[in-house]
Amino acid sequence: MSASNTNDLYPGIPTSQALAFRAVRNGTRLGTHTVRFVRSDRALNVEIAIDYTVKIGLFTVFRYTLRAQECWQNGELISFDCTTNNNGKQEFARAAREDAALMVEGTRARRYSAPEGAILCSHWNKTQLAVPTINPQDGSLLNFVVSSRGKAVVANSAGRKHDCERFHMLGPNPIDLWYDDSGVWLALQAKAQDGSSITYTRQG
Repeated sequence: MSASNTNDLYPGIPTSQALAFRAVRNGTRLGTHTVRFVRSDRALNVEIAIDYTVKIGLFTVFRYTLRAQECWQNGELISFDCTTNNNGKQEFARAAREDAALMVEGTRARRYSAPEGAILCSHWNKTQLAVPTINPQDGSLLNFVVSSRGKAVVANSAGRKHDCERFHMLGPNPIDLWYDDSGVWLALQAKAQDGSSITYTRQG
């Protein structure tokens, strides 16, 4: 299959086949969020790693890690497996397609059939703005109201500026996301449960 046809199936994947963000909380370094894409013919595997650490002086007072893998075939989400260490609390979300249904379960979700078109809320995929989304931390369905905030310009860690569009996802923990014209994820700003502000700057 040609690269262009593969790109049609999975838009939003950068030519580097990876995304890396530096996360900052209230102006202080929080950690990293990386996404790695592995394509083979009409299949796509997505590997996600999030590592946050909050320190007061020399002491770590909060640690968060998430590891997730998404498997796609012919442009359709086939399965995902996510594990989270939320400051010592172990959580999970996983799903597998059975016939036409994506069957999901997680820490806060008894096994259920996801709504048609539902995908993991992992941000790299701009499609999440228009379909039902699933929380990668605990498997629960998310309920965001999405609106465009118009054209914008964001800079990466090297100072290179990108034209993009900003979207606001209104929910219990509001999120703003920036995507370029080809659907590549460029930046994030979110409000955490403790009220702190988290921002992502893309590396490279």
